[in-house]
Amino acid sequence: MIKVFLDGVIEYPAQTAALLEPYLDGNGKPTSNRGELYTSAADYGRLSAAFNRAGWQMHGLGLGLGDRAARTALDGYAYARRVTGQRDARNAVAHLQIVDPADLRRFAQLGVSACMQLQWATRDTWTVEALLPYIGPERHRWLYPARSLEAAGARLTGGSDWPVDALQVWNQLRTAIDRQGSEGAGELYREREALSRDSTLRMHTSGTAWQLRQDELTGTVEPGKAADLVVLDRDVTRCPVADISGTGVRMTLVGGRVVHDADSVTGRAASARLTRAVAAPRRPASYASVHGAGKGRHHACGH
Repeated sequence: MIKVFLDGVIEYPAQTAALLEPYLDGNGKPTSNRGELYTSAADYGRLSAAFNRAGWQMHGLGLGLGDRAARTALDGYAYARRVTGQRDARNAVAHLQIVDPADLRRFAQLGVSACMQLQWATRDTWTVEALLPYIGPERHRWLYPARSLEAAGARLTGGSDWPVDALQVWNQLRTAIDRQGSEGAGELYREREALSRDSTLRMHTSGTAWQLRQDELTGTVEPGKAADLVVLDRDVTRCPVADISGTGVRMTLVGGRVVHDADSVTGRAASARLTRAVAAPRRPASYASVHGAGKGRHHACGH
């Protein structure tokens, strides 16, 4: 897979993610800034066509990915599909912080996976104070539009964005369902964009296997596939949604071979390390403020 950065960060004060309409000044007035787009649709299309012909998938992303960057990726994939004739390239667009509603159906039409990091889909400083005044309520409503993409037929896949973001897989799944998670100050458009438990589990299992062209090997439990399994300490399809964040893995099998057993000596040591990691701050101190040059959610990667 070829990873190509398309734009920057949507949150204030960076505002380098590429938007179709300008950022606002915080008082509702448009500025002249529409963010930074690192490539044109034509160039991205030619690049995608070249790599798709050679058997590679494209993974277009930004540090946030605005609606203009998402459209650029889709336009590029449409060009590649047209000139190569390939119908199963399995190209992806990642993050999808804002997607214009006019582009929702294009994911299914083009066979493009919507790779989302839904641990961010919660009400916090980064989705409210750093965004709402600068993009306005109409665009804000389209933050991380998971259910809208699903309803439009898009194939959803799940990714963690580790190591830039904390690797808290079960809280990520919980947040996709309740749009609040363990750290949110409230729900982020739960009624409009929350996913069901089944959809959330599918996007992080069979969905990701499809994106990675591993769907004939893994991603579902059925005869003929690898026995890649985890045994959990609770039923995440029935327990209270908030309890999903604390899910523990009792046993892990890869290809049918046990590689983790929570009751073994090494398993207990691994569980202790995990407990310490979960008890520690999950996010860097720079997350706490939207102000200050060089600080912010993506400080670790230089944005």
